[in-house]
Amino acid sequence: MALKSLKAAFHRLKATGRLRDLCIFAGFVVVAAAFWCILTLNEEAQTDFEVRLKIVGVPDSVTLITDPPGIIHVSVRDRGSHLLRLRLMREAEVKIDFKEFASDGRLRVSSRALLTHVRGIFGQGATVSIISADSISAPYTTMPGKMVPVRVVTDITPELGKVVSGSPKSSVKQVKVFALRDVIDTISYVSTERIVRRGVNDSFTQSVKLRPIKGARFEPSSVQVTVNVEPLENRRVTVPISQTNVPSGQSLVLFPDKVEINYLVPMSRTDIPVNGFSVQADYRTIGAPSDQRMPLSIGAVPPGVTNATLLSDSVAFTIIRHER
Repeated sequence: MALKSLKAAFHRLKATGRLRDLCIFAGFVVVAAAFWCILTLNEEAQTDFEVRLKIVGVPDSVTLITDPPGIIHVSVRDRGSHLLRLRLMREAEVKIDFKEFASDGRLRVSSRALLTHVRGIFGQGATVSIISADSISAPYTTMPGKMVPVRVVTDITPELGKVVSGSPKSSVKQVKVFALRDVIDTISYVSTERIVRRGVNDSFTQSVKLRPIKGARFEPSSVQVTVNVEPLENRRVTVPISQTNVPSGQSLVLFPDKVEINYLVPMSRTDIPVNGFSVQADYRTIGAPSDQRMPLSIGAVPPGVTNATLLSDSVAFTIIRHER
């Protein structure tokens, strides 16, 4: 039904001669638009381009300590038609020959030399100006890299009842450092950026960048750090009491001579040695001869043990004096 109505309207428009007038008008619009495009494209215009910068001819024995910028932003003024062709062409790229600009441990490309290379892309008729870095200065070294250890820096608070088990582990123990001699001799290790987390409930692994050192390059520049978090388990151990600072000619008899220690330890730790604990009874803590009990203190606990407490913080004692 709609198609029949359209056909009927078309025949009515054709019969009145308006269709011919409409076609002539449309033709004039197309011609005017074409002339407008030609005039516009022949006028000068200005636009910005991103030019990729590539360093070529770098010998295998050379390592750039600082990478030159990968992209240069330039402003180009030229005829509109030329700018349109530049927009439609493949990505603009400038190639800098390393051997031409490298000397004395530094790659130097002056603003004039860089501008000359960029103008070569856009043609001599274009007015080109660099609006980002207008020169390049990048140190390099021919020295082999130096292997140094990685230190992981963390500030982690586990959830209540959990503990960070062991030291955080880096995916690589050492990284290679490249630098000039006066810099590389001062580097004995590299640190990661600080990992800060609160209320950690589970173990995790994350990528962490190495903390930068001026004038040095790391390979790799980041590492994977694994932090083990596990539940704490409550345990108890009986430990003999050691006597300290007992004067010559005297001895102490303790009742009892052993005491229990309550402590928390990561659930996976099954290697906690009993002899790693020590409890001390210090003779000098006896306040008066009439005292019947003397205080006890924990002297040492094995690594990984937390919240160690004595089930009894004092013990009965008797002083025996020996006749000479």
